[in-house]
Amino acid sequence: MKKIAIAIGLTAAGLTALPAVADMLPGRSFIGIGWGESSANYHASGRAHAMMPQANFDRVIDDTDTWSLRAGQELDYGRVYLGYSYARDSYHGIRLRQQALSVSYDHYLPLTSETRLFGGVTAGATYLSQISTGYTGDRDWGVHAGIQAGLLQDIGDQAQLELGYRYTRHSHNDVDFKDNVSGMRTGSARLKSTDHVYLGLNYRF
Repeated sequence: MKKIAIAIGLTAAGLTALPAVADMLPGRSFIGIGWGESSANYHASGRAHAMMPQANFDRVIDDTDTWSLRAGQELDYGRVYLGYSYARDSYHGIRLRQQALSVSYDHYLPLTSETRLFGGVTAGATYLSQISTGYTGDRDWGVHAGIQAGLLQDIGDQAQLELGYRYTRHSHNDVDFKDNVSGMRTGSARLKSTDHVYLGLNYRF
């Protein structure tokens, strides 16, 4: 329960603060959508190794299609924004879903008047779901923090292409596996890190 309160509180703080901060900052607002691929690293419990030898959790979210949304405020020297991402995949009967809400800041390094590099930090909440066939579903909130970098290319006055990479470390994200028939707990998996490469399109207003 404490983990849920921390995760929700962190995300809610970002959602509450961003509009007020945006009103005080120069630059324009923006919204964006992105698509890319994610690969996640999991730690399997000792029981999972013993009772689920066929399960390779690192192969579940592995070059998996990932959709993302973002909304924020541009600055003269960078940007602040909220983001959401969604990834779901399966491997040998194990199905996992990762959803993340993040608050991020990027600093710009201009190359030309229309092209800039960016690098920044991110933090937020992750909602991990175990929805495998043959097992009782389980879900857990956790927290994450990480870094990102990429390239922004203006297309006219309002559109913008974005190519980026993000790496995040996760804490307190564990899901259990219990057999649907016997109810026996066969192990657990803990989300450790996620790599995400994406291409996005932003609209500024």
